[in-house]
Amino acid sequence: MLSLLEQATKLKPKADSNIEELRASLTDSGSRFDAYNAGRQGGKTHFGLFPRDLFTTAFMLHSPPLLRESIRFAAHTIGKKIDPRTGEEPGRVLHEWNRVERDGLLSRYNAAETSQLFLIAADRLAQSDPETSLAFLRMIKPAIQAAGMYLLKHIRNDVFVEDPAFCGATRYFAYATYWKDSHLPGRKDIAYPVSYSLVQAQTICGLRSLAALSSVIELPWESSELRTAAARLVAQFEESLWDADLDIPLIAHDQDAAVSGVSSDALHMLAYLVPGDISQRCLSGIRAAADRLSTPYGFRSYASEQTDYAADAYHLGSIWPYEQVMIASGARAFGFSGIVEGAARVLRALGPLGFPEILIWDGSHLSTGGCDLQLWTCAVPQGFINLLSETSVQRHRG
Repeated sequence: MLSLLEQATKLKPKADSNIEELRASLTDSGSRFDAYNAGRQGGKTHFGLFPRDLFTTAFMLHSPPLLRESIRFAAHTIGKKIDPRTGEEPGRVLHEWNRVERDGLLSRYNAAETSQLFLIAADRLAQSDPETSLAFLRMIKPAIQAAGMYLLKHIRNDVFVEDPAFCGATRYFAYATYWKDSHLPGRKDIAYPVSYSLVQAQTICGLRSLAALSSVIELPWESSELRTAAARLVAQFEESLWDADLDIPLIAHDQDAAVSGVSSDALHMLAYLVPGDISQRCLSGIRAAADRLSTPYGFRSYASEQTDYAADAYHLGSIWPYEQVMIASGARAFGFSGIVEGAARVLRALGPLGFPEILIWDGSHLSTGGCDLQLWTCAVPQGFINLLSETSVQRHRG
């Protein structure tokens, strides 16, 4: 039987070929961008350019060229004004380029965490290529500064909050504005403002990245004050965003009540945190929750026997291949080797089924859903090659 690393390596050539099939170019206001569409269905583009998908794919591939182009595209399209129809506000990074409209609202800026990912990407580019990235980062400094101001503006009482009031609206096009944007369990209508636990973790990472960037380009904040702000957000996890009954992070908390449930968010968020951010007691709760999310093909987005669960539910029961890399990345950092191996089991499905948007496991049968070709799913083999190779090196050294 092939090892997990061998499985990932075997899948890589086809995955790389499929990534190239999603390559796309876009010209806006005289600027050309060469990136990738997010998804294809029935041979046709279904999802266009999404900064969230581009950044996440670049993270998994460890690709400085894709990081740079994604950063450049996000800086070009970053929010500059208040627009209640699109969700635009200064410093808010685009959700999707294509025009998608419902009930007079557009999805264009309906993402709470893309500005955080933009800052994380800029920091990773600086780390990967410090000599040649400095001039580029200085060129996009206005966008970096705007994204930083966006983060700080949305922090209230040391919690990142999402609220359409920031763009002069009462609701968004999307039912939720982090990556699981179909709807929250039992809460299709959110009572704003709302805080998402995963976005809190991404904001902590974003603030740390902004602190690092402020030491290489001139920004209006001291690195120390940004790190202190990040530490205060860390402290609020167990104070404001923790489910005492389940002993795991809440999914979200809106103006009315907490949104509870055993969600992959609890595992995913570790990719944006560092050891010491979460107490050992709370880490034990997260580790136990993983057992309720586990399948033979990775971790579900939401555990069974809960409100709105279905094996084929888009964000409330299906398995997202890309998320397995994020889960494994966080688990590796926190020493959960069993979770790393559990997430890597997704590789078993990608060989026979290709690189779809989601996997559906009903306990006896595995099928696919959503797009039949998804960009960040195609990055999964390389993502696991990177992770498993690093783990092998660490074990060898240890």
